[in-house]
Amino acid sequence: MEQRRYPRIQLPLLVELKHPSLGAHRCIAKDISEGGVFVYTDNPQIKPGAKVKLTIQNTLSVEAQPTPTVEMDVRRVEADGLALEFSNVTGRHLWRSVEQQRTELAIGRDYFQVHLNVIVINDANAILLAQQHGRWTFPATFLRVGDDWQEALERFLGSDLGIPVADFGRIVGMNSVGHAEVPEAAVLDLFVEAHPATDQVRVAPGSRYRTVRWMAHRRDLEEITFATERIREIADTALKRLAQEEPTE
Repeated sequence: MEQRRYPRIQLPLLVELKHPSLGAHRCIAKDISEGGVFVYTDNPQIKPGAKVKLTIQNTLSVEAQPTPTVEMDVRRVEADGLALEFSNVTGRHLWRSVEQQRTELAIGRDYFQVHLNVIVINDANAILLAQQHGRWTFPATFLRVGDDWQEALERFLGSDLGIPVADFGRIVGMNSVGHAEVPEAAVLDLFVEAHPATDQVRVAPGSRYRTVRWMAHRRDLEEITFATERIREIADTALKRLAQEEPTE
């Protein structure tokens, strides 16, 4: 049995490979470890020992932290691709970004993930938005296979934002997100309403969110930058509907 020095992650990733003989070439990477990665490309005109640059591409509309471009050495050339090795310690940044994606997407449990976006609505008919990497979005978490979605959201909101859920409302939207080149990484975006037992929000230390704010007026949405246009549209639609309803006493 083959013994590998490092554990492997089999999730396919879309990457950009750069080399003078290729230019900037998008291809699929698999078999990623802390030591290196294998990228699939037809008839690679590169020799062992050459240096290339590699960047993971974000194929989803879900806000993700940018990944660095790292330099790698070509260790082996095969008919269908290249075995690459990290040239220096900077390559660990790539590994950490893949580790983060594996944690958030529960890789190995189910490739097709359900991403739960929570439209938290308080008694004043304001919605809660959270800032991540400089952009605004709804608090959201990935549903792990076998989890009850309501229990998962209650656990997430309680641990990350200190919000106890009084009850859940309607599912207001859904969207299938993915990329034709990496179908295994598809995500189903669900947007569901929730009503908190209190207006108090406490962002936990180490949370992915920098800050949060309650938004009650549609005009306020024009002043902030959203993670995606889809999130802006759903926030605007929610506030438009809530403006026609009486706030809860």
